[in-house]
Amino acid sequence: MKKIVLTGGANGIGRAIVESLTDKVELYVIDCDQQAGEALEKKLSSSHIHFFYGDLASETVLEEFARFVKERTNQIDGFIHNAAINNGGLVSGATYGDFMEVLKVNVGTAYYLTQQFEEHLSDVASIILMSSTRNRQSMENNESYSSSKGALLSLALAMANSLRSKARVNVISPGWIETNDFQFEKQEMELSTNDHSQHLVGRVGYPADIFHMVEFLLDESKSGFITGQEFVVDGGMSKQMIYHEEHGWEYTTD
Repeated sequence: MKKIVLTGGANGIGRAIVESLTDKVELYVIDCDQQAGEALEKKLSSSHIHFFYGDLASETVLEEFARFVKERTNQIDGFIHNAAINNGGLVSGATYGDFMEVLKVNVGTAYYLTQQFEEHLSDVASIILMSSTRNRQSMENNESYSSSKGALLSLALAMANSLRSKARVNVISPGWIETNDFQFEKQEMELSTNDHSQHLVGRVGYPADIFHMVEFLLDESKSGFITGQEFVVDGGMSKQMIYHEEHGWEYTTD
């Protein structure tokens, strides 16, 4: 059974990955949301899932998590860095500390845990960094998040070179992924026809779309010749030219 490490597994895409991998792999998960994580542990009641709780912006917490994992296995076949936060940006007056906290969680965690686990990577190890199409498209008040997701691309390229012959390192960049069914605290959500039709494939994305790519990249027999690459999973959204009053798009100043 493969040994997989995952950051951010209590909600959203991470939660979907946990549920999809239940009893298929031995899974070691770190998350800051203990209430959501414990509810998921109770729901799945699997002896193959091991949760650890703490602040991913803390170097000490990351070291404690690394020890937690290494006390239970000396082999790591996959590392999926999914955890992410967003502290806004210029419009909201995000401070230097706010900005750096995002970089610590979204980027620093990927680097430091890879370093902590490097000696334990197996011959088929796959490292997957979860970026976002916000690494190339953005909006106001999104400086902290967009910067971090762009940094993950550069980090993956560097790590793919540094870990040559040790591990494959790739990036998944999701677009609009509707995760409400995988949130501990669900919200009323109703997608409109326009929400779906603005995507080239005619629908928004769902966590399964991301998990299938994760599954592919974890499988050495299917993706063993792939490293240092980005996989954009966004229904074609980032490939559109958007003009006022075309295909239902309308620019307003509100």
